[in-house]
Amino acid sequence: MARPYIVVWEGVDGAGKTTLMKRVKEILEERGFKVLTYKTPSNSPTGEFAIRYGNEPGIDHLTRMLLFLANTSDDSKRMRVDLARSPDFYFIDRYYLCSIVYGLAFSRLNGVEASEGDFTKLLDMIEKLGDKVFLKPDLYVIVDAPEENRIRRLTKKPSQGGLEDELERDLSMQRHVRELYRVFAEAKPDQVLWIMNPEGRLEETAHAVAEKLISKGSLRTLE
Repeated sequence: MARPYIVVWEGVDGAGKTTLMKRVKEILEERGFKVLTYKTPSNSPTGEFAIRYGNEPGIDHLTRMLLFLANTSDDSKRMRVDLARSPDFYFIDRYYLCSIVYGLAFSRLNGVEASEGDFTKLLDMIEKLGDKVFLKPDLYVIVDAPEENRIRRLTKKPSQGGLEDELERDLSMQRHVRELYRVFAEAKPDQVLWIMNPEGRLEETAHAVAEKLISKGSLRTLE
């Protein structure tokens, strides 16, 4: 490929996003592609602070959103170093979109009337301010799952403690998250691949996503 094809992986908690991403990475590597990944929040100073302070009980919704947004912005420098290694695909496990989606979803839980229009305006403003900072994704893979599968996965997931566990299991929180991702997907249909990831079908789903990425990456090269 002429340049790395940047894919941001997003989704509701418990959808199996990271597991699916890792399997797609393996499949692409088996096909001869070079794939690098980056996960936020990271072990950078801003990432560690966001995880520690952003998940303390009683933290307000605005502070929490800004902490995680700051980490995605700050870590873009690290991501650019990765891109210099010229991978075919570059996978980002949650990026600034996640910070905004989860931040507004948490705001709604705290009684803030954040509309879909507010979400779109905020996202547009952050992307404008971050034009020289953020990487520009070629594609967003948003992973969802049937609700019964999502809840069952969460019961098997090791506890992280603090606010993170509480929000992952809050049905209203995840409903708001899903709604906001849907708004984004409907606004940018050519840039979003919405994937349902039911239990027991990892191989089938991963191979289908890998084929889609190869096709889209090839088409981008021809443009």
